[in-house]
Amino acid sequence: MESRFRILARCAIMPTAMAAERYSDYDPFAWLYNRHWGNVFTSAALAAIDGLLSPPLQAGARVLDLCCGTGQLAEVLVDRGYRVTGIDGSAQMLRYARKNVPDVEFILDDARSFRLRHRYDAVVSVFDSLNHVSSIEDLARVFRRVHAALRNSGLFLFDLNLEPGYLVEWTGLHGIVENDHVCVFRNSYDIEKHEAKFEATLFRLRDGWRRSDFTLLQKSYPVSEVLGALEGEGFVDIRTRAYEFGEGLKELAPDSGRAVFVCRRPAT
Repeated sequence: MESRFRILARCAIMPTAMAAERYSDYDPFAWLYNRHWGNVFTSAALAAIDGLLSPPLQAGARVLDLCCGTGQLAEVLVDRGYRVTGIDGSAQMLRYARKNVPDVEFILDDARSFRLRHRYDAVVSVFDSLNHVSSIEDLARVFRRVHAALRNSGLFLFDLNLEPGYLVEWTGLHGIVENDHVCVFRNSYDIEKHEAKFEATLFRLRDGWRRSDFTLLQKSYPVSEVLGALEGEGFVDIRTRAYEFGEGLKELAPDSGRAVFVCRRPAT
């Protein structure tokens, strides 16, 4: 059951024809994600935020939720008194986010190229969202835009699934059966391509049964490569921890399945 809930999230990647075709699959996934997974990682994300953002964010801090999905984390951040903006690349994800948290500004944009009018005290991108960025060059582009969006000394926190986690968790066929929908999905990991695949068939009861099929991909990156990209874009004070469900934050180890990164835009 736990592996079912650790499968994936989503990211704002939509500017080119190839990317738009691929990431349009997040639209049919949005309803399923909102129904089953939107709340699952929120407690884990808050544990990382509380444990790693130092100094703690003050009430009224401006926070950017990058790759915000259907808005469940944004809702909790608003309840904590932060001023929150959400960005995602799926119009359908944002449609649910706006219903879930009507008072938050949600923007349809690309994590690699977004530009905003405000500067932020912190940027968070969780639920393995940035694993959906398919190359280290594009990941560096995301880091560049985050750096530009932060205030001096602003903090950036994100997590990534790591290869040991994919090898353990991304295996086999799984299913969800409820009165108004049935979903069957297969998780797999290609160790040569360092690529994870989620292939789903969803049937929803909406004036009869309707079927949709979609495939979503994630990329695994060595921690050293991610650290190099962060340093290359000007981030400092970079720290890493592992996050294990049921155990919380731990020291990062070679067999860790998920890493949390926190770093800072330097003061000038």
